[in-house]
Amino acid sequence: MSAFDEGLFLQGLEQREATLGAEYVEMNLAAADDFTRPFQEAMTAWCWGFG
Repeated sequence: MSAFDEGLFLQGLEQREATLGAEYVEMNLAAADDFTRPFQEAMTAWCWGFG
């Protein structure tokens, strides 16, 4: 069972982009590798998705 919630991620992504700027957020997500991508996704969902 995965702890990843796509709906929460998308909600968090919207809030994160509105706050930090879409270009900055997209740059960070694009630079993520196999090790850091899960962290980027989790923080986007868990920290930004509850708004």
